[in-house]
Amino acid sequence: MPRITETVVIQRPRSEVAAYMDDISLEKEWQPSLLEAEQTPPGPTAVGTRKRYVSEFLGKRVENTYVATAVDPGRRVAYETTRGSTLQATSEIEWTDVDGGTRVTLAVDGKATGVLRFIPRGMLDEASRRQLRETLQRLKERLEASP
Repeated sequence: MPRITETVVIQRPRSEVAAYMDDISLEKEWQPSLLEAEQTPPGPTAVGTRKRYVSEFLGKRVENTYVATAVDPGRRVAYETTRGSTLQATSEIEWTDVDGGTRVTLAVDGKATGVLRFIPRGMLDEASRRQLRETLQRLKERLEASP
């Protein structure tokens, strides 16, 4: 899968958006296909933090564990999947101040393994883009609806 990047502007301060996105207990609110999520150790993400996700993607159950490889709190975090994940991937979240809010940029670059390796690449790429756009739209709706 080529690098997929999607962006959304949310009418909330960067610190609020980043804190909301860093709280793994809230991720089911804005991650459309997320079934389970857990983090070790608990608390704010730091280099070495592990996040395990179980999701449904294209009708398949997928499990990925990400390790934070770079963290600039409230500005940027980068992750890499661990061995045994359904996707060999790197991902990055960036938060940037813009007039009236925050621009959130999500980027994912990966290679399908496990059950996903049998899905044609074009179909996998388009489904990934669609899911990333839906994720960001849900994130925007949740954050802009809260007081």
